[in-house]
Amino acid sequence: MITDLVALRPLLLAFLIATTASACKGEPEVDPAEVAAQQQRNLDNARIRLRDGKIDDAKILYQGVLKADPQNPEALYGMGRVLYERSKYDKAQELLEKAIAGKSDVADYHAALGAVLVSKEAFAEAASAYGKAFELDGTKGDYGLKQGENLNKAKKFADAEVVLRKVAKVDVKARFVLSALGDSLREQGNLDEALNTYMKAQIENPDDKMAFAGAAFVYEAKGDNKHALDQWSNYIRMDCCSEFSESVARKKMIELGPAAADG
Repeated sequence: MITDLVALRPLLLAFLIATTASACKGEPEVDPAEVAAQQQRNLDNARIRLRDGKIDDAKILYQGVLKADPQNPEALYGMGRVLYERSKYDKAQELLEKAIAGKSDVADYHAALGAVLVSKEAFAEAASAYGKAFELDGTKGDYGLKQGENLNKAKKFADAEVVLRKVAKVDVKARFVLSALGDSLREQGNLDEALNTYMKAQIENPDDKMAFAGAAFVYEAKGDNKHALDQWSNYIRMDCCSEFSESVARKKMIELGPAAADG
């Protein structure tokens, strides 16, 4: 009860200000329940607009809520998302951290912070944020997948392996988890298990191009350039023109071609 009153304090203050002003002007008093209901309607509408990519509309609604209630966690989260979409990562991080400080048990808040930290290339911190989201909502394997992927990027491969194995068990719909797990295993030198994992990924998700890239790296590490070339060829069929395709896959095809022929 006390917690509820504390949460409503900004709204009550806005109500008192409004009613005082109304009384002075002889206007009808404002119903505090209606004030709270309108704030919630604005938050609901802002969330829909944010989901639909109407960023400017969402921003206006969130700003309106924050004007009356500057510490509203959902509005802080929403504005953090708006600023993330506008590539203002430092300010987005600040608002999301405030949202989490006000209400720390919402998985989406932590996941949004994780996305911001990825954009800032703070991969270990991003993994921690996604890990908290996964802890709060273990049914969403995507949170765990992003935790594992960012642990890989932070070169914490053993930690990533633990997380990704868990994701593979709890959420069979989490796409690309097997190729990410293969990366963890390969980087730890577990080449045979990594290769088996990549091959399983290719079967379960034929469009998982990184499963082919990972298998190619393993075959090359094993000295099997012919099969490495086969895997790179499959990769390029799915990704002809990305930066990775141009700077890694195609160069590997040229580099390994003569070696495969000699073999």
